[in-house]
Amino acid sequence: MNLLKVLSKVNQIEKISFLKILDGFCTESRKITPQVDQILSQGANQLKNVDDANIAKLFNLLNEKYSAHLEKKIKFSNYQLDIIIEIFVRDGNQVMSREWFYKLYNQAVAKLKSHIKTISSQINKEKGELSSQRKRDYSVYQNCVKTAYENDLAVNRDQHLSWEEKTILHTLSRSLELSNEEKRTITYSVVPLEKHNVDDIISELKDAGIIFFNRKSNTLFIPDEIVWLLMGILEIEIPNKYLRRILRHFKDPEINLIAKKHNIDRKLKRNEKIKEIIAQGLSVTNLLTSDIFTEKVTKADRAKRIQEFIIKDLEIDLTKAGRSLEEKVANLIIYFNELEQEDTTSLSRDGYEKLLNLLTEAIPNINKRIKEEFEIQDEDVMSSEFLADYNIGPRDVIYLLKREELLDFCKKNGIKSRGNLVSNIINSFRNIQDLYLENFESIGCRDLHSLKEKGLTVKESELGSLYEKLTKDIFKKLGFNVDEKLRQELNTDRAKMDVLLNLGGKDVIIVECKSVKDKDYNKYAAVSRQLKSYEGLCKKKGYHVSQVVIVSNEFTEDFVSECEYDYELSISLITSTGLVKILKGLKESPLTELPVRLLLKDGVLNADRIVKVLNR
Repeated sequence: MNLLKVLSKVNQIEKISFLKILDGFCTESRKITPQVDQILSQGANQLKNVDDANIAKLFNLLNEKYSAHLEKKIKFSNYQLDIIIEIFVRDGNQVMSREWFYKLYNQAVAKLKSHIKTISSQINKEKGELSSQRKRDYSVYQNCVKTAYENDLAVNRDQHLSWEEKTILHTLSRSLELSNEEKRTITYSVVPLEKHNVDDIISELKDAGIIFFNRKSNTLFIPDEIVWLLMGILEIEIPNKYLRRILRHFKDPEINLIAKKHNIDRKLKRNEKIKEIIAQGLSVTNLLTSDIFTEKVTKADRAKRIQEFIIKDLEIDLTKAGRSLEEKVANLIIYFNELEQEDTTSLSRDGYEKLLNLLTEAIPNINKRIKEEFEIQDEDVMSSEFLADYNIGPRDVIYLLKREELLDFCKKNGIKSRGNLVSNIINSFRNIQDLYLENFESIGCRDLHSLKEKGLTVKESELGSLYEKLTKDIFKKLGFNVDEKLRQELNTDRAKMDVLLNLGGKDVIIVECKSVKDKDYNKYAAVSRQLKSYEGLCKKKGYHVSQVVIVSNEFTEDFVSECEYDYELSISLITSTGLVKILKGLKESPLTELPVRLLLKDGVLNADRIVKVLNR
């Protein structure tokens, strides 16, 4: 769930800690970052007056500062937050109840205690399953942690690991190629492991700006944007769901080599070993460049295996594969991270919902599989909106199926079974028009980069006409008669209306669409002349213009003020976001069409109030 949506789920009091942290960064940055100053100026220089959408923009502008703040909080907290953060970065754990969170926390502590006993025993044994090399690595790291932790006793201070000591230990753990779990286990074999009260932990996390906590529903929210920062702090290169895909395509000997290196019981079943490997928090780069190979395999042969693995096993066609082993691995990591941004939007919500319904019919236990794979508390998870909130996209669901199940699903639903089955299934449920509609705001602000990230290729010269077409489609869905024939009859070569709504009985509404790049729409004088000429065209043919509606992403305060005081025209303003919000509100209301009266109001239309009226 993204930050903007999370902000809408909590009240002002529940945002205080987050806003306080962000406000501090705003004060530091507004003199050197014009965008920060502009947003704060719109809120009378008070962050509390800034709307949620702009707060999300501020967070993105200041995320480097926020990341540094989180890293400091995690490393110096008395609540051993590194254990808890590992829970949050796992798939499906970004929204959870207080009770579910505490259950996962207890499981993590119990598991860590068990690992501490095992690893301490293995280090102290003269002979065991650990190789002499790995035993030496563990001993070296444990001795260094002991020295760092006990240094304070020599100067009569409370024992703790300082910032400098932690950074040195971190460098050492990376040099020894220890996983996050191995590092954590050895550290807590020296540093006492404490278990804390759930409400104290939640309070600490909230104050640190890591989570939002809704007291009414007892729900923790960790926005996607913060999860990405936490992953960066833990040096997790890709989300676990993509590591899972990689591991499932490895051969058994390769899985066993990873297990041997990182002290995982090789007697476990294949799926259990994969789960343990994921839980280790391994470096994907190390995994693909060294962990799956024996020492005698040359670098050239490793690069050849990875190239084959990407193309044949993962069935991924990288536009830029890279020459060296390191380049190939780095480009694969980039591919998965870009895919994470795109996957939940690869299908429209309707297309995703249809896919889930058919999967439920074809695979009776699919609901249970998703619940278990992503540690989700809720019983029924087969909803596109629900899964998107957990950042679980169509591909993530499809990849849970075995190849035989995919083939059977394709056969039953008339989907071609040659080539990449996952891509074939996605493409068969892809409605490009619905995807454009879901990205209406990005089209309105001519954000080509955002559209490209979501797999939508549009020429910049086509954005204006596409925005106009989508606006027509929305008004049709709202129940209006978008009269193209009458519009063409009234238009001239010099004056061309974008959209004309025929209300019947010679009454019409003119809709003007204004896409604008990277700023709010402010050209009132130009649009005013246009609209008055359109009104003149209608009057000549005996039509009465009941209202003029201007649609754009945002409007400047001056533009809004001039519209409100225009005594010749009745003008309503509606933002792209607001128009989509009204359409969604109508779908959820008992009404079949939007009452015309709701548009007949001068000035900015309040989409939230209109939706509230629709759902009375």
